[in-house]
Amino acid sequence: MQVPFFPMITVRRRGVPSGPRRSKSSSRKPRMFSRRRREMYMERILSPLPPPAPCPKLLPVLPADVGPVHPSFEVPRMSGAARRPVLLALVLSLLVASLAAAAPAGLQDPPGLSALKYRNIGPAWGGRATRATGVPGNPNVYFAATASGGVWRTTDGGISWNPVFDSQPISSIGSIAVAPSDPNVVYAGSGEANIRGNVAAGNGIYKSTDGGTTWSHVWVQEGQIGTMVVHPANPDIAFAAVLGHAFGPNAERGVYRTTDGGKNWKQVLQKDVDTGASDVALDPSNPQIVFAGLWQARRRPWEMTSGGPGSGLWVSRDGGDTWKQLTGAGLPDGLWGKVGVAVAPSDGRRVYAIIEAEKGGLFRSDDGGATWELASASRELRQRAWYYSTLTVSPVDPDEVWAPQVPMLKSIDGGRTFRHVGNIHHGDHHDLWIDPKNPKRMIVAHDGGVDISTTGGESWVQAQLPIGQLYHVAVDNRVPFHVAGALQDMGTAQGPSDSLTGGGISHSLWHGVGGGEAGWVVSDPTDPDVVYAGEYLGIITRYDHRTGEERNISVWPDNPSGWGGADMRYRFQWTAPIAGSPHDPKVIYHAGNVLFRTTDGGQTWTAISGDLTRNDKTKQQWSGGPITGDNTGVETYCTIFAVAESPLQAGLIWTGSDDGLVHVTEDGGTTWTNVTANLKGLPKWGTVSLIEPSHFDARTAYVVVDAHRLDDMRPYLWKTTDLGRTWRRLDGGLPKDVYLHAVREDPAARGTLYLGTERGVAFSIDDGATWSSLRLNLPTVAVHDLQVKDASLVLGTHGRSAWVLDDLPLVRTVAATAKSLESEDFHLFAAPDVTRWILASGRIPGWSGTNPPRGARIHYWLKDEPKGDITLEVLDAAGRRVSRMSSQVPEVTGSSEYVEEEKEGLKGLALAKKKGGQMAVWPLTWDGAEMIPGSKLDSGFPLIGPTALPGTYTLRLTVDGKTATTPLRVLPDPRSTDKPEDLEAQLRFALDVRDQITRLTRTVQRLQTVRKQLAARNDLLAQETGAADLVKASTDLIAQLDAIDGKLHNPTAEVSYDVLAMKGGARLYSRLSPLFEFVKNGDGAPTQGMRDVFAACKQELDTLEAALGALLQTDLAALNTKAAAGGYPGVWVAD
Repeated sequence: MQVPFFPMITVRRRGVPSGPRRSKSSSRKPRMFSRRRREMYMERILSPLPPPAPCPKLLPVLPADVGPVHPSFEVPRMSGAARRPVLLALVLSLLVASLAAAAPAGLQDPPGLSALKYRNIGPAWGGRATRATGVPGNPNVYFAATASGGVWRTTDGGISWNPVFDSQPISSIGSIAVAPSDPNVVYAGSGEANIRGNVAAGNGIYKSTDGGTTWSHVWVQEGQIGTMVVHPANPDIAFAAVLGHAFGPNAERGVYRTTDGGKNWKQVLQKDVDTGASDVALDPSNPQIVFAGLWQARRRPWEMTSGGPGSGLWVSRDGGDTWKQLTGAGLPDGLWGKVGVAVAPSDGRRVYAIIEAEKGGLFRSDDGGATWELASASRELRQRAWYYSTLTVSPVDPDEVWAPQVPMLKSIDGGRTFRHVGNIHHGDHHDLWIDPKNPKRMIVAHDGGVDISTTGGESWVQAQLPIGQLYHVAVDNRVPFHVAGALQDMGTAQGPSDSLTGGGISHSLWHGVGGGEAGWVVSDPTDPDVVYAGEYLGIITRYDHRTGEERNISVWPDNPSGWGGADMRYRFQWTAPIAGSPHDPKVIYHAGNVLFRTTDGGQTWTAISGDLTRNDKTKQQWSGGPITGDNTGVETYCTIFAVAESPLQAGLIWTGSDDGLVHVTEDGGTTWTNVTANLKGLPKWGTVSLIEPSHFDARTAYVVVDAHRLDDMRPYLWKTTDLGRTWRRLDGGLPKDVYLHAVREDPAARGTLYLGTERGVAFSIDDGATWSSLRLNLPTVAVHDLQVKDASLVLGTHGRSAWVLDDLPLVRTVAATAKSLESEDFHLFAAPDVTRWILASGRIPGWSGTNPPRGARIHYWLKDEPKGDITLEVLDAAGRRVSRMSSQVPEVTGSSEYVEEEKEGLKGLALAKKKGGQMAVWPLTWDGAEMIPGSKLDSGFPLIGPTALPGTYTLRLTVDGKTATTPLRVLPDPRSTDKPEDLEAQLRFALDVRDQITRLTRTVQRLQTVRKQLAARNDLLAQETGAADLVKASTDLIAQLDAIDGKLHNPTAEVSYDVLAMKGGARLYSRLSPLFEFVKNGDGAPTQGMRDVFAACKQELDTLEAALGALLQTDLAALNTKAAAGGYPGVWVAD
């Protein structure tokens, strides 16, 4: 069913409300700041952002890019009633330490940074899922195994998804299987077996015994594992199809079996060091029968080879103890490539095999594999066979067979004919699981993630998973800056690092910027709406966001698809570099095997170099044989892979090639110097993946070389200080089995380097002499690129989209002062400037990324847990206290029907006292009003005060009687047009309203104290015959007090809606509270209407307070005299 989408994001300023409108037929008028505001506050408490886990829950798109509203969102600063409580919830979430996964061996996060957290900003655009499965008979549970983003699980039928593998040391998952007899047992084989150019290696098999919540590494083995299958009746018996190393030979290939739940694995089928297993299948009706496909395959940087004498189809009829290769009997002759196999669950005699061969196709057996016939030789079934070649047979119909391919293909006549299955949200399908207990229920894995169907494939729902595979990441000069990059098979994407909304970074805020799935993205530094983006085969486009226009400006706009590099005019790699000049915004570089430059937006290009590669023609041949060709640009070799111009010297340009050469020019390309020979230890044919020229010395540069596609997983990093004449290795302190992708120098801190590695981020503050992890809460994932932008570190991950780490100044400071911190009892770090943003409001549809915390991030260090409370005060320039936070949880003095939840939410104001680095967030608000205990409000939340003005403040931290201070600058929103005097008038007026609410609260408390004493005394004197007159007089006084109390607030309201349902409606408390919100809502001087309403409320409060005073001074005094005369206790009146 098509789910309608109603956009609700609006921009509100100067008190203009927003939100859902009621139907005109509604009998009640819409309320601007009533119950929904409180509900929004409670939703944020119960589902805070950012979450302790590295990624929030995700919602599907129904059916394409439209979906239900994410249950977790913020309320913006302008929305006064709920804004401040939301910020409290944010503080809470930021102070809750998440369980970060272990850093790579040998590297640890520095002390003092534990409070820092990366933010996943999106996009939730695809990324490859390799396998998908579910729990038979349970419509709520599915698993998605991803190529480089770990394992994801849903327990609510696909409404939300969570990563469940983040703490493990690997992110590439090739296979996943749930034990049919025990859904708590799940096996995951690491290492994707779709061995395309960006494939990542695994490290063995993992097992969960609690349905995927926790995992154990039960078998350690490098390589790729494409299929796992579990015995239908015994969860301890499982088989794994181990392909082995994608880029080199190894003996640990073939089919492995465990019979003891994964404690031991035995290689039960093995061919040779070049042949692994591509598939394994059991006969569910007789699990002693096991079929397996063996596949001889190898990928090198310059070619993909699929097929050889090792490939074949095998069968075991004794549970895997012995095996027989199946040949002849209807199977094709000659060389085979990849083999996929499936047994019909409803009829074990029906077996299907899809075979890559010269005369290959889909083969069918009706006698358990003894004889075979060619069911279909359609090219559509076996195009790009090495990337697909899996099969799924219906659990109830042996003639219904599904073939995941570029399209999803389905046959209902035993494989003779196939039709396309529509409505799946992406192509390039890799796996299909069908529930054996409900064949209408299925999940498919493809290059865009996963889709779920409960209609037998008639309709599909796609999950929004932030598993994007970025090749590189770029930032522009907007404020806040935007992040962009090309994502594998999903095109380019650009989105904000901060949405400047009360919600998260909506999925809808990301958009394409031209180009395609591979390559680089570069924004015009003077006009960020103009973006240059690349694609494979040398395509480059110029995109203008103002119009959406995308122009092809390729250097050589020919189509060399299917060609070997030797036949091309220019050789452009899959991710051909694009780079802008830091000196001239008109200059853009684009590299094939030759470096090109344009100064007119790509209208013309000039070659400024010759061939800067080894130009080895033997590595530029047609790729993909011996059976099926594959020449997409991934295999195009002898190309320039990295380009960078010095930010200090115009015309000083570095290039690095994928075949291992480094060149430099100092004259803009007129002359070039090959400095490769000086790089001692450089692996020949290694890829120079990135060059970083120094921001401090023009003669200095850093070079990263990646040799993993040569089956070499070691890190390679060099530095030169003399334009490449000499080089120094900097990778000595790095793990020896984790290769590198990128290095960036911190422009604000000389000697500080950040490394993107295959398993996360490392950094150094001593120019590479020593290294530390900067893992924090980042999941295990390959970081292909990084950018330092102002005070933020931006990560382009290949499997988990883009992430941002704020507060880089703290990283620099803590790293540099780690030893000295240990000698201090506590330390208050310098606070970064904070901007007083004006935020748009509205609910966010679908998945959303995490915005930075709304407020000032305040970092402090505690050597040990303090003995007493700690406090943090914010003082204005005049020394007045603006706000106070402490390690005590603030008492909830106000109330609604959510009293307990409010108490939980306000824990966010408590400062952490744990040993080590901590962070608090001051939400840029003054202390709020006191609230009447137990009294219901249908509108407003006066506990949070008005927003602080731009200016300089002082932070004062007190720990065990000692204090430390640091200044804090609050900057105005650069977009704001409000006059300072108007903001000052707004603040003064808001504080006046706040103080009157506090005054009212104290008046009510004074009244209620007297009333309670009178009522208690009446209860005691009820049986005293001589006290009847005193009891009656006290009862009369109670009635008079109740009359005043009932005008001050709504004391009989039990829930918030009672305020509007009772006769008389909102009383003074419920009038001042929303007025306080109106005043705080947006920026600008208070309106005359606000002033008039306030004056009326204040006059009424004056009158009621005077009436109360008269009662207490006369009637109560007389009663106390009478009580004393009778020997009865008097009533105490608070000052």
